[in-house]
Amino acid sequence: MSTEPGSAAAAPDAGQAVQARDSVATDGRARHIARTLVCGFLPGALVGAQLAGLLFFLNPALPWRMTPVFRALAWYALVLGVASLALHLPLLAWPRALPGRLLPWTLTAAFALAAVLDGTHASHYAYYLPTGINERLIKTAIWLSVAALIAFYTALLHTLDRRRYGWRSQLAFVLLYGLSIFVMIERRAAFHPPPPLPPRPAVVERVPRPRLWVIGLDTATLDAILPLAGQGQLPFLAGILRRGAYGRLESLSPVRPEALWTTLATGKYPWQHGVTGSRLYRAQRIGPAAELRLLPVGIGFNRWGLPAARGRLLHGFSRQALALWEILPRLGIPSGVVGWPASSPVSSEPVFAFSDRYFGDRAGDGDASPPPLADLARGFRPEPPAVRALLKSRFGPGSPPPLVAAFSEDLWRESLTEALLDRNPELGSFSLVLPGLRQVSRRYFGGFSNVQFHAVQAPDFVEASERVTDYYVRLDAFLAELWQRHTGTDILALVSASGIESSTGWRRVLGEMSREASLEGFESDAPDGVLMLYGDGVQPGALLTGARLVDVVPTLMYALHLPVARDLDGEVLTPAFDKSFLARYPLTFLNTYETLPRAGAAPTR
Repeated sequence: MSTEPGSAAAAPDAGQAVQARDSVATDGRARHIARTLVCGFLPGALVGAQLAGLLFFLNPALPWRMTPVFRALAWYALVLGVASLALHLPLLAWPRALPGRLLPWTLTAAFALAAVLDGTHASHYAYYLPTGINERLIKTAIWLSVAALIAFYTALLHTLDRRRYGWRSQLAFVLLYGLSIFVMIERRAAFHPPPPLPPRPAVVERVPRPRLWVIGLDTATLDAILPLAGQGQLPFLAGILRRGAYGRLESLSPVRPEALWTTLATGKYPWQHGVTGSRLYRAQRIGPAAELRLLPVGIGFNRWGLPAARGRLLHGFSRQALALWEILPRLGIPSGVVGWPASSPVSSEPVFAFSDRYFGDRAGDGDASPPPLADLARGFRPEPPAVRALLKSRFGPGSPPPLVAAFSEDLWRESLTEALLDRNPELGSFSLVLPGLRQVSRRYFGGFSNVQFHAVQAPDFVEASERVTDYYVRLDAFLAELWQRHTGTDILALVSASGIESSTGWRRVLGEMSREASLEGFESDAPDGVLMLYGDGVQPGALLTGARLVDVVPTLMYALHLPVARDLDGEVLTPAFDKSFLARYPLTFLNTYETLPRAGAAPTR
């Protein structure tokens, strides 16, 4: 059997060609996988690095050193890079050119997302961040926005023209990627807290002054006070509306009661007084002792960003500014405070001081001063059966446990207040916060609003409205009884750090589907609180417009004939006072009250 010449040599050549094609295909597949992995990881890593930088912007107290910064950037870049990679894995089944064509668009989205995160948080935490660091966060967001626009324009031109990305385009994306991280680090590193003011003792003349009463009614709102007073159900508050000054009090967003009430007591925004909330979060990925006070919002960060750390409730608040009840004793005005939020550990300067936690389940040694009064105060705690019986008589049977607890706290504070005022007639200033209205308003203000303003007569709405009305009536009676102790020159200030509102927007749509939601009240949108002033020098019937939380302390200092500190963030609400009072007591100023020596201490020289 004969064969053609060369046929034996052709078979090995064909086998080698097949092997070569298989080798090329394998190499191509490997490059495709590697390219997909890299292109899938990079966008998430960019967002993760920017998010780590955002944590250092939101928490200026974090150590700004190479090791914690590198650990944070590496960890969050890895976490979000892996998450981004998981979303890109289906691309392994697509043509090999697709991952490379998608990368410019995913990087554009990453730049835009990082810019949105920085910009929205600069706005969201505007009152919680120092001015300098807030400005730097905004500048970082602007730079990221520019990077996103450049990346978008480049990707769009290449997509429309179906052009390959040359080395210049690739270099541009590499530079944008690196510069975005560099700018974030540089902007944060450029922030330096302002140096503390040198201690200069303030000199204030000690003369007889009016006695000051500051009563806080948590979530009180003119939306309830005005109609109820007009119906004759709040005679004491109606008298203040006629013979005093009143207005809405602009609150702060986000609503964090501890921060808002501290702002109201110090006259300074949260970034100045240092109280930003009630929780601390361990951040071990940044450092063994690293703790976060502010977290990114809107992305569920507390669920995945801190996987092994639940926020722990603070027992003591490291307030960095003096509260009103600490300033006045240094000026020779004996003061007392009961139940003010975020006042733990209490100061020893007032004649007596009880923090809000003293009346809860987590009371500690630093929640009452002087310590011997702690045992005396426990004797005024009402017994649960008596509270339930009183609630049943006022609000009907079936009161929910949170309402029982809130009502009990209010009764405890009220009875203790009356006893302390009897024991200390020389007191020149007294501050009290009653939190019970918050629970009632949260559960029933939606029903109250629908009955009062929309004439809804459904039985459950009417019942909710009656509960809110009854609680305001009860508070009105207590305030009237308390004010009977006043003298002719006393000043009364009724305040709430934030108000309450019925369902609006998407919550109103939810209320159409859920009866319970339509009965509730909401405070997440920072509804206005209340400021009502009554007493010596107050203009009868004055309507206060544009009043802010930070304006309360300067206004009260002026009402006491005291100079106004220049380091306060607010101003005196002069329309609250009549012309003769303004003429007798012109506005005076001093730099700060923070350097006042404690009562009995030698002045600093």
